[in-house]
Amino acid sequence: MKRVLALTMALGIALVACSGEEGAVTAPMVTTAADSGEGEAPGAEGMEIAFEVVQGRRVIRRAALELHSADTRSAYEQIVRMVETVGGFVADATVFPTSGEDEQPQVSLVLRVPEGHLNSAMTAIKAAADEVVSESRGAEDVTEQFIDLEARLTNHRALEVELRALLEEVREQENADPEKLLRVFNEVSRVRGEIEQMQGQLNHLTDLTELATLSVGITPTPLAVPIVDEPWAPAEVARDSLRNLVAGLRGIADWIIAFSLFQLPILLLSLGPLALLGYLIYRRFRRREPTGPAPAAGS
Repeated sequence: MKRVLALTMALGIALVACSGEEGAVTAPMVTTAADSGEGEAPGAEGMEIAFEVVQGRRVIRRAALELHSADTRSAYEQIVRMVETVGGFVADATVFPTSGEDEQPQVSLVLRVPEGHLNSAMTAIKAAADEVVSESRGAEDVTEQFIDLEARLTNHRALEVELRALLEEVREQENADPEKLLRVFNEVSRVRGEIEQMQGQLNHLTDLTELATLSVGITPTPLAVPIVDEPWAPAEVARDSLRNLVAGLRGIADWIIAFSLFQLPILLLSLGPLALLGYLIYRRFRRREPTGPAPAAGS
């Protein structure tokens, strides 16, 4: 009976926590049957589960930089070294191909930087470039989501403890009801799955708040871009034109051969009988045409 009362109260608290609106903060304490004067639950002597109070604000920070550099490859290498020095890492990097070896490529990076080093990292990155084209910053406060997830996670863990204890009691019974045992086992599995899901969400939020996301785009300085991308090569143009001419003539020859050996016989076989039938009908009607009156004698 004591175990049933404790389980009932834990289930009620978990349902209240799950049904609350997103971002709502649940009660700061869960009290078991031992605190309500109904006796102590096995293994839970005066247990009080207090939610951990989140100190400070939990904020997801994002920033973006668009830069010009005369040597984009060198700027890219400097930025990578600087980010690793402050404890961050390159989440994604793309160096776009160029048409010539001397041409500077465009570079796109997504950096994860410790939140406390974001300002200094942006200052160092801007110093590695020739010009800052654009700069943007953004922040999202997720403190309430943290508090709600931690509260729900604590309630579910307490519920899991009670369910596992109940499962052991049912197993120890001499004439244990298999259906009851299966129901309790399924409930334990469900609660465990929700705990893992909430823990994953909490870990994801923690990662986003501890490491800021910085997007950096590096393009060549306009003065460093050559006026002519490629030198003029008339010999290559003439060779390409002759190649296209030969390809065009070959295409025409291929079409004539295919038409003569494939399409024309099919047309003759399919339209020949119809043409012959039309000709015979024409000849028949032509024979039936009345002849004009004979001319008078002596005229």
